[in-house]
Amino acid sequence: MTIKIQTLAFILLLTMGFEAQAYYTTNGQNIVDIKTGETIQLRGIGLGGWLLPEGYMWGIRKLDRPRHFETAIEALIGSRNAQKFWDSYYSNFVTREDVENMKSFGVNTLRVPLLASMIQPRDQQPEQPPFVYDEHNFRFLDNFVDWCEESGMGIIWDLHGAPGGQNAENISDSDGEARLWTEKSVYWPRTIDLWDTITRRYSEKSCIVGYDLLNEPLLARYDGIDPGLLRELYLRITRVIRKTDTEGIIFIEGDDWAQDFSILEPMDWDPHLVMAFHSYPPTHTSRGIQRWDDLRKKYDMPLWHGETGEQDPPWELYRASTEFLEKANVGWSWWTHKKFELKRQPWSIRKTEGFKKILAYWNGEGPKPSKRLAKRWLFEQAKMTNSKMCDFLPAMVQSLYPLDPQAYSSTLESKEPMILEISSDRTFSEGYAGTISVETSGYPLNYQWYRNGKMLPEAADFELSIHELPLKMRSGNFHVEVWNDKGKTQTHPNKISWKKFKGTKIFYVSPPPKIDGEWDEQWGRTEQLPLNNNISGSIRDEADLSAWFSARWDWEHLYFYMEIKDDSLSVNSSVDYLNDGLELYLDTDNSKSKFYGNDEYQLRFVLGGNNLYADIGAHFEGARIEQRSQSEGYTLEIAIPWKSLNGMPSVDQLLGLDVHINDNDSNTRNGKISWFSSSDNAYQSPANFGTVRLVE
Repeated sequence: MTIKIQTLAFILLLTMGFEAQAYYTTNGQNIVDIKTGETIQLRGIGLGGWLLPEGYMWGIRKLDRPRHFETAIEALIGSRNAQKFWDSYYSNFVTREDVENMKSFGVNTLRVPLLASMIQPRDQQPEQPPFVYDEHNFRFLDNFVDWCEESGMGIIWDLHGAPGGQNAENISDSDGEARLWTEKSVYWPRTIDLWDTITRRYSEKSCIVGYDLLNEPLLARYDGIDPGLLRELYLRITRVIRKTDTEGIIFIEGDDWAQDFSILEPMDWDPHLVMAFHSYPPTHTSRGIQRWDDLRKKYDMPLWHGETGEQDPPWELYRASTEFLEKANVGWSWWTHKKFELKRQPWSIRKTEGFKKILAYWNGEGPKPSKRLAKRWLFEQAKMTNSKMCDFLPAMVQSLYPLDPQAYSSTLESKEPMILEISSDRTFSEGYAGTISVETSGYPLNYQWYRNGKMLPEAADFELSIHELPLKMRSGNFHVEVWNDKGKTQTHPNKISWKKFKGTKIFYVSPPPKIDGEWDEQWGRTEQLPLNNNISGSIRDEADLSAWFSARWDWEHLYFYMEIKDDSLSVNSSVDYLNDGLELYLDTDNSKSKFYGNDEYQLRFVLGGNNLYADIGAHFEGARIEQRSQSEGYTLEIAIPWKSLNGMPSVDQLLGLDVHINDNDSNTRNGKISWFSSSDNAYQSPANFGTVRLVE
């Protein structure tokens, strides 16, 4: 009898253990269903902005991380009311209905960015464990886990804001220093204990798919920090997770924004590791994932595009990416499910008029509201984060192949259209992008643009790219009608005018320059165009990084000569764009398109290499490039065949162009300069390129 009872108990324990297992694990290069062994593609959405709001998500840059918002809100309404605000914000921003609705789209995992200080208060920790946890705030995670368990939605925990900060940026809620690396004796025990606490707390829940150990860690770019610390910490965290969960997936992100995995090699410390790379814009070609795919094959482990998105409509690139990733057996998680009045995600939160006044005050552009008004406005805005109050963007969801929002969309009631903001009168320059748009609320919405009172038949979106219209139709008075079955409204006309192109000219050359990396008389008669814009990192002086270029053309080639001053040459990173080198952006028909097509290119050269290749854009080959070392840097001379750019030149042709130089002073990119761009956004869209004209 005792034996039978013990046997029955053993079987029951086995059954209970099997029931408690996560839905998915890994097998070689595949994510698989634990029960069936079937290969699964992770199709996920990140819940950024919920537990760890960033400034741009709220529509402000001056305050850009949780600790800023916490301080600013307490200053307005006091600590007790601030806690009530955050309770309302957390409760409304993600709800049971959100989980169920995203499940109905076809989403099978939600990546949850965790803010350590929310559940492990930063100012209440002893020097040694046991560490202090906030049970009041933990209940938001508890509720969320219950919703996912009940609906069959997988959870991937993502330590987005680690104790001390895994980078010195706003996204980790740092205080400006990456203390996880500079004060490891203080913050490693807290981080490891945090993972142990979360793993044990939800050990009986089958919805826990895995653990994204650190979001976008940065080490190599900081002086005095050993990049090898990342692998060491990952091993320690993995060991503590494995005491509780032996099958859950361990998602590992490389250094430098989840790009460089070389410092994690060998990636062999656990049988269920997944490389979680991040990339903006969304990766959509074999070339785009090549460096990670090589490691996937080397270690026989899966790949996961763990964070991407952030593209305004149209969303053709979203579909191209998700269709490619499906074929490439790479899972994905889109960033994010909800933001304030942006059109890059499924739901857009409307800002109340009161919240706009608070943002203006924080920006130094308006008066300080009274405590009574600030409390009312903040509490109103917290309720507006509920998806029932948000604008839904079904076309965005539908662009994430193979998600389908129809079941959810069919349950939504129409909301009366409202004009929130409209572009003002503008004068654009010939050859550059000219776009006007309207910010609206309501659901669903139809748009129709008019010029001088006459309908523009193909202009039926919230945005109008005027530079794509025939030349004679680019000036005039433009307005847009917005309507649905609840009503119609329209904007006041915008007066749009254009001025003639007065930008840089590239002159015809004959005979062609000799491509040898040396300055000669052909270049002596050519304008030197300086790269004066510091668009990334920090640059000490001209000796640290400065550059100029000249350009010429003939009927066969486009030519460039460049002189770069760089007092510390380095190609130590395994990621090309983090090394010393060139980024050359070309758009042969100057379409100023929002996404890269068949005639737009980001061409890359890494110092010491022997070719110029397309990092983004259409297939490219055949350029000649020569480099020469100088005492203060290096020179480059380039000849690009027009036939390699899918086109032939013509006199007075406008050409989209930008030139960027990367500077690696140690193990990573420390600075970047450009000719045209004022921010590092040319890789996102050809619309951000400058313009030149080919003349004889």
